Amino acid sequence: MSDNTSASTRPAPLTLLGLGAMGVALARTWLTAGHPLTVWNRGPGRSAELAAAGARAVSYTHL
Repeated sequence: MSDNTSASTRPAPLTLLGLGAMGVALARTWLTAGHPLTVWNRGPGRSAELAAAGARAVSYTHL
């Protein structure tokens, strides 16, 4: 049995599709917790806001 202590203490990378009121709240919580986060939204406004906060924003063609 291997010891995955270092892997289990690193925040998991997450992806969030759709940045409505709940999506933005989740994204901010996950970013604050240190998770590497990729976000997508139909319009670029909210994605850009979260990218400025540290998320990786992608367009539809990159999914």
